[in-house]
Amino acid sequence: MAVVGVIAIAMNKNINEDDEFTVPVVIWGPPLEDRAMIRVLNDLKKDNDSFDNVSYVEKNPNTIYGDLLEAIATGNSPDLVLMNSSGLLPLRNKLYPISFETLPLQNFYDTYVEGGDVFVLSDGIYALPVFVDPLVMYWNRDIFTKTAIAQVPQDWDTFVQLVPRLSTIVGGAELVQSGIAFGEYDNVLHTKEILSALIMQTGVSIVIEHNNKFITDIFSVDERVEKPDLALRFYTSFSNPVKTVYSWNKTFDRSREAFAANKVAMYAGFVSEESVLAEINPNLNFGMAPFPQSNNTHKSVTYGKFYGIAVLKASKNPQVALAIARILSDAGVSKLLANYAGLPSARRDVLTEVNSTDPFGHTKTQSAIMSRAWLEPAPQSAVNDIFSRAINGIVSGTLTPGNAMSQSAADLTVLLTPYNNRP
Repeated sequence: MAVVGVIAIAMNKNINEDDEFTVPVVIWGPPLEDRAMIRVLNDLKKDNDSFDNVSYVEKNPNTIYGDLLEAIATGNSPDLVLMNSSGLLPLRNKLYPISFETLPLQNFYDTYVEGGDVFVLSDGIYALPVFVDPLVMYWNRDIFTKTAIAQVPQDWDTFVQLVPRLSTIVGGAELVQSGIAFGEYDNVLHTKEILSALIMQTGVSIVIEHNNKFITDIFSVDERVEKPDLALRFYTSFSNPVKTVYSWNKTFDRSREAFAANKVAMYAGFVSEESVLAEINPNLNFGMAPFPQSNNTHKSVTYGKFYGIAVLKASKNPQVALAIARILSDAGVSKLLANYAGLPSARRDVLTEVNSTDPFGHTKTQSAIMSRAWLEPAPQSAVNDIFSRAINGIVSGTLTPGNAMSQSAADLTVLLTPYNNRP
């Protein structure tokens, strides 16, 4: 569908012909690959002059939520925000929820991949999903070829069998090549997200909304007590020298840089890092595969950063803002935005068409469908600290995986408390 057609359909859903669409509308969001949002808005302007008044302001993703709160407090709020789902709880009372009468849940579920449900709370839909940045497994083609391993393992049972072959230990003790950058916290990027994926593969959602309260799902009523512990035990085993899967320690550079330097066979990273890896080492011969899965479940899961368009309550033109949000999340525009950003769309209909020009198109599509996120409390540094304490405690021997998981659940419950005191 042409962009102009998308505009006509989406506009008719939200505002009447007599409504003014010449008011300025400001969108805040993170910088995107190839200036994706700005390019899309420029394309839209070619088909509809109304978009001359729509602007996108790139904000530092590490400070955007604090900047938003300050802007709202000073009367300088944007109208829309392209937000990561990890910011939903901190921003919830600043956002307009879309009612289930305006957008029925069945329509939402039929339109977006399952992971987009993270934006759905008991009182409405807080953002319209646009695209997702899934956690995938990058692999070094040269190391795999040298080791005569044909492909990245799809399941963890095969994974643990192959890691020893991909790791090189000299002198019986010195690890000089790593099969996988797992096991530590400080020099492994995305440890929280990797562990989130492993925990969610056990069937645990980590945080859920129950009776209008946000609670941890780590120890739930169906007595899945040991399963999350297994995720911690599994992850930390790769830094244990007495284990056959030993493949990582604190002497390595940070995981992404070590992978780019051909010192690691596999690296768990996000789809958005494809261009980063190529920039670090233009000669790096790498592939991209889906994040491995458990053989003990019928549900395929990886972690994904979901990005959605949300309307701020402080917007001076919320109806127009909602119209624009629906345009940006509609199939034609969403596809264009996802292609520019180099990320898979969050829409089911867009994902039915794999980008044939992208060598990793199938992996990105499959991973987007598998992606899940969870409702994280603020501040993010405190959430990271929870995972850091758990991993470092197990590696140092001061905590068992069970104790580490129990303490993490308790700490997470404390961070969730402010969100359960809403009027």
